[in-house]
Amino acid sequence: MKKLLALALGVALGLAQTPSPEALKGLKPEEALALAKRWREEGQRVVSYVTPEAFFFEFPDGRKAQVALKDRFLLAIAPYVSRTHPCQVHYFSSCTGELQEEVFEVRVLEGEKEVLKTQVRSGKDGFFELWLPRNRRYTLEIRWGNLAATGSVATFSQSPTCLTGFRLASR
Repeated sequence: MKKLLALALGVALGLAQTPSPEALKGLKPEEALALAKRWREEGQRVVSYVTPEAFFFEFPDGRKAQVALKDRFLLAIAPYVSRTHPCQVHYFSSCTGELQEEVFEVRVLEGEKEVLKTQVRSGKDGFFELWLPRNRRYTLEIRWGNLAATGSVATFSQSPTCLTGFRLASR
């Protein structure tokens, strides 16, 4: 009985990891983010992107799925020193930033109030993500060694989810 249960669990976990709309059922937004990133790293041919409202997935067989973001907003940020690309909607399946697997000091301010102060690591794609409350304006400060960038970000329904304009320079 234990072997049968273990086999069933193993099969279920294997199916949950196979790129398909079924793998996304019941996932929280954070879990959908992790899966989108993993599928990219594995070289799966799944198109995945995030809008202000949801994660969207398009599979090789033509099927589509989405996972709602609910009450938070996801910003994908790729600071750069010398090269970037214009972007509004972040595609986890294809967007690539210059500074891959680097550690950044990040502060988010709402007016004078510090909302977030953390250290983040960009992924193999050169992006790091921040989850923020919706319908707000913030100042984002990014530091990398002796370089820094500061700018405004917003989390409204028409705001970009892909931020590639934070050029790191000496301050």
